[in-house]
Amino acid sequence: MACQICDAKSGFYPLCKDCNKLKDSGKITKCEECGIWKKGDKPLCYECWLKKDKDVKKKSTNYIPTQVDKENYNFRNKFPATIRTLDGHLVRSKSEKIIDDWLYNHKIAHAYERMVPIEDSDVYCDFFLPYDKKVWIEFWGLDDEKYLKRKEIKKKFYADNNKILIELTEKDIEILDDILPKKLMKFLPKDFNFD
Repeated sequence: MACQICDAKSGFYPLCKDCNKLKDSGKITKCEECGIWKKGDKPLCYECWLKKDKDVKKKSTNYIPTQVDKENYNFRNKFPATIRTLDGHLVRSKSEKIIDDWLYNHKIAHAYERMVPIEDSDVYCDFFLPYDKKVWIEFWGLDDEKYLKRKEIKKKFYADNNKILIELTEKDIEILDDILPKKLMKFLPKDFNFD
């Protein structure tokens, strides 16, 4: 497993030996909201702070939701996450379960439906990999008109904000063992292997 802070080998632990020493001195702490290890002593990681800040803004009387906000709200309500994965995440489809279980079985640190940390937007990715080169994975599973519109809005959002996006489709699920290692390898720690 790779250290959640520096990507060095950490065995079965979330932090390597050096980062664990920094944790003991208070320079690395866990986010009080999501539980992810982070640098610094502030109670929240940047993503959780941003989410709380957005929640406060949404409650103000002059809040106007963006098109992405509206699409995400409608999608999340229409398709609730009810399928449990091996690592305990609740996902929205059997294909997302396959992806989540694949990441878990290959010991790749990931989060499901993590908010993309961009101010003034509420975009949630399907999967997030918290390595030095942060990676967002989107599984495009539907092909109706509204969904395709939402897909294009999200793809533009990732491109406009220079985010690393890996896209998966239903066809990719059938050959996940062949396709996902190739797509992920350049973003994982150099000493990572899929054996």
